Amino acid sequence: MSEIDVQFTCPDCDKTFSIGPDDILEKDSVACPHCSCMLPEEELRYLKIAINYMKEKKTH
Repeated sequence: MSEIDVQFTCPDCDKTFSIGPDDILEKDSVACPHCSCMLPEEELRYLKIAINYMKEKKTH
């Protein structure tokens, strides 16, 4: 899954940034590199579930 990135658009500063799925799985939080706006914990948890699901599907 390292060939894709997850792209975010910050709701505060409207800047776009990308993070690799493996990096997301390792992080306890995700913040905009431009203004430090944090992704809510619940959204990060669901994002990790989705990434893990996609990784499982890719290996089968």
